[in-house]
Amino acid sequence: MKIRIFCLLFLTVWTMMSSVEAAREPIVSPYVDATRMSENFLVELYQQTGLKSVTLAFVLGTGFGCTPSWGGEQTLNDPKILNGVKAFRNIGGKVILATGGAMGPYLESTCSSADQLAQTYQQALNIVDSKHLDIDIEASVNVDIMLNALKILRTRIPELTISFTMMVQGDDYGIVDSLGVDILKRSRQIGVDVNIVNGMTMEFGSRRSSWGDAVIAASESLHRQLQQIWPEKSSEELYTMIGVTPMIGRNFNGKIFQIEHAKQLIEWSKQKQIGHLSFWSVGRDNGDCPGGGISPSCSSISQQKFEFSKIFQQYSGNHIPDKFSTTTTTTMKPDPNRTTTSKPPKPIDCSTGIEYIVHETYCDKYYWCFQGKPHLEQCPNHLVWDPKINSCNYAENAKRTDCIQE
Repeated sequence: MKIRIFCLLFLTVWTMMSSVEAAREPIVSPYVDATRMSENFLVELYQQTGLKSVTLAFVLGTGFGCTPSWGGEQTLNDPKILNGVKAFRNIGGKVILATGGAMGPYLESTCSSADQLAQTYQQALNIVDSKHLDIDIEASVNVDIMLNALKILRTRIPELTISFTMMVQGDDYGIVDSLGVDILKRSRQIGVDVNIVNGMTMEFGSRRSSWGDAVIAASESLHRQLQQIWPEKSSEELYTMIGVTPMIGRNFNGKIFQIEHAKQLIEWSKQKQIGHLSFWSVGRDNGDCPGGGISPSCSSISQQKFEFSKIFQQYSGNHIPDKFSTTTTTTMKPDPNRTTTSKPPKPIDCSTGIEYIVHETYCDKYYWCFQGKPHLEQCPNHLVWDPKINSCNYAENAKRTDCIQE
């Protein structure tokens, strides 16, 4: 009887765990203007909020052409920026690299060929040690050069995550056509897999009295647009492709994204299993200018420092099934040669000061100790946790023999 009960219990637990596919990470990554942050800004953000990822904005071209730079002015190897990024990564932080934005010149317009643009993308990603490229499109670009560059880049970085951040036209319409829908349709024709379509839910038209309702409605409209582009995907799969990026505090159109709207967005995202959340920008996430005008250094509303960051960070514990992965999905299965017992797993002890703890069973999972509590994490893109370097790694490099993997 005991053996039968254990077998049933094991089967139930295994069925639940095997239904969880590799999580797309980072799931929460607000934007930071790299040219405006101090050297210790990212570490301070991590220590005060627990946020483990930021999106560094923006890498642009220069007046000399296809030369990547921060904001079109500062060199990519600017020590103030890179020292801050390195310190952030040393304590477990991750970064997404963003190109484009509201200003120019775009790399996607100044580079003359797909090969040249792919090389420039790779150079910028390597400098900040990132494998997630976000392209924020707010101006016309040479679409085919950009998409072919992404195809080339993915052959060089197979685990690359590609996200497009696109302007929203209205909460009842979704993203714009020429700089949004048309590019996504072309990406499908050319064969570029897109991981995240990030709706820039700011400065759009709405008749709704609540800006929180408007942001969610715009995201639902984006979902309907994605259904037209990828009709073979389920509704659930398409929600995991959606990103939502509001502008915290006062927007240029007079609307205000309030603290309660952030909480509303988090709850809706949990219900729909939204793939990515961000906001513009962490540099504005303070109450330094309540009632003031639009500023890059404050939200213009009354709030606590990093209050939006702390709210968004609550969504970081969610693991969204990556059902639109650019890599082949691998399902973890029990090792038939592995001896299993009915002993319950030992509780995870975060009181020792150790920040990362290997999972007791599975290679692609680990625990992150933060504020004295363990948080279950999962490596992206079918990597495995490597305790030797305290980071996710390729299975052949990690050489794990103490866990289950296929």
